[in-house]
Amino acid sequence: MVLRKRKNRKAHKFSVQKWDPLFIIFEKHLYDFNYESREVFIKAVVEEYLDHLTSQKVVVPTIWKAQLEKSLGDEVSDMLVRRLYGCLTVEEFKKKQEESEELLPAKKNSRRRYQKLTG
Repeated sequence: MVLRKRKNRKAHKFSVQKWDPLFIIFEKHLYDFNYESREVFIKAVVEEYLDHLTSQKVVVPTIWKAQLEKSLGDEVSDMLVRRLYGCLTVEEFKKKQEESEELLPAKKNSRRRYQKLTG
């Protein structure tokens, strides 16, 4: 009987957020934050996500569209709260972002993933 030495394979970490189009669009808008309020930010992310679905030939029935927009808005709001955790305002997050050099690679990766998503 010959025993083969097993290769130590690193487990591939699969992150849903890394490949989720909604998260990619959310991250792009968050890093390029140019909105007057949270509601305008959420609306812009949801609209771009729905445009992305349309470009992927996904058809959303008109009777479900309002419910889908509300559900997506809630999801984006949750994502925003989780991302800003520890910061009381968006301005504080932006200041922290400017001070931190380790966010620069994250910002670049976010833009790269967004470019892949939009083609």
